[in-house]
Amino acid sequence: MVTALDRLSTTDVLFLNWRGPGHPQAGGAEAYCFEMARRFADAGAAVTVFTARHPGAVRRTVQEDGVRILRGGGAFGVYAAAAWHMLSHRHAYDAVIDFQNGIPFYSPLFTPRWTADICVIHHVHQEQFDVWFPWPLNAVGRFMEKRLSRWVYRGRPIVVVSPSTREGIRRVLGFRNPTHIVPNGAPEPLASDPAPAPVAATPTVAVVSRLVPHKRVDLLIGALPKLLAGTPRLRVDICGTGEALPRLREYAARLGVAQSVTFHGHVGEERKREVLARAWLTVVPSAAEGWGLTVIEANALGKPALAFDVPGLRDAVLDGSTGWLLAPGTDLADGVQSALEQLADPAERERWAERCRRWSRAFSWDHSAERLAAVVVEELHRIHRHRRSRRRTVDLTVRTRFHAGDGNADAMERALRRGLRDTDEWDRSGTSFQVLLHGCDEVQARAVLRRLGVSESEISQTRLAGRRDLLLGGKEGS
Repeated sequence: MVTALDRLSTTDVLFLNWRGPGHPQAGGAEAYCFEMARRFADAGAAVTVFTARHPGAVRRTVQEDGVRILRGGGAFGVYAAAAWHMLSHRHAYDAVIDFQNGIPFYSPLFTPRWTADICVIHHVHQEQFDVWFPWPLNAVGRFMEKRLSRWVYRGRPIVVVSPSTREGIRRVLGFRNPTHIVPNGAPEPLASDPAPAPVAATPTVAVVSRLVPHKRVDLLIGALPKLLAGTPRLRVDICGTGEALPRLREYAARLGVAQSVTFHGHVGEERKREVLARAWLTVVPSAAEGWGLTVIEANALGKPALAFDVPGLRDAVLDGSTGWLLAPGTDLADGVQSALEQLADPAERERWAERCRRWSRAFSWDHSAERLAAVVVEELHRIHRHRRSRRRTVDLTVRTRFHAGDGNADAMERALRRGLRDTDEWDRSGTSFQVLLHGCDEVQARAVLRRLGVSESEISQTRLAGRRDLLLGGKEGS
């Protein structure tokens, strides 16, 4: 079967991302970019990643996986440097994948009309501009993310990492673009992975996060006096670094809980997994996320997550199954205490662990890269073949099941390959087919099936897809 990644094997693709590998502040957005870029390169595409140049970094490198990395400008100068690179290499790239970390690179302004420009958005930053910048810079940031981006990317496909982010770009930014959900993957086993570290004998909470204001790790530290009163042997491991680290250390000392908190700073992948493996649960007190990569990383090691019911985290955490979602404003100490009490029984802890591992296995970077590649292929078709779709830009997705009768399963498979969008997803098991049709309702979905030759009697299910369907694509939920 020829995949979307296979169809990109002769293309030149430019990834634009604010930070690159090795950047001291790299996080989940950077992991997403480079996991995708590596798989595009593995499939045969010529991949270039353009990022900011941080102190000590060289301007040009080629990684072992074949990804060429170019660095230019600093935290803000990277935008001008990337624009100049695109202008001076206007005929070099078939597709540009532009990662918007608050401010996008506005690639459509600097590329020819036959280039497929795709914008990837992790989450909406409108409120964060007030946290990071004084007036009038915060107002400029909000304008650039909202009004200017909406104009520059009009009609271009947008990729988001979760249903929450899609809701945010519709409701807050006012985007009306065709939008595709491509979630993060789950961590893969390391070649050097040792045996999992044993679970701590005493209640232990792990936090893996960049230590910046909107991650709100201070809420957990502020909850410790109350938690330690009921669970005096509680330990908290915090992995990560950032501008808030000195303040968090001082805050823990001022509250008299420093002896119960270990700040590990920046840790490598092996050490991070060791800390998570020893924990009873992870806590993510962030105000909002695009997804919740650290949740899935913890789930992969059998650890449930406790978070607030906010965008992104409400997608990554299955409340009551792989963790707990607290209503915003709820006392965090009470939530953590309740979770620790449920996990005190080793048998109950293992039941939570098995559900977490099963949920994390539903995600993979390979599958996500294939979904992103399908968006690129679909956009290249639209540009070069002027292909028009009967479907309007709507956020509905329909999951349908049907059986091919009279020995026509092979013919039906060929019809699906020819007649569906590249971004639609389908799976075959014998004579049974399961299809996700994006951008249509149930009535339109049945019209699509009729055009493909599926009769009403062969359809066993047609229903609107839910959040889990959108995240997992053609795969079944956990």
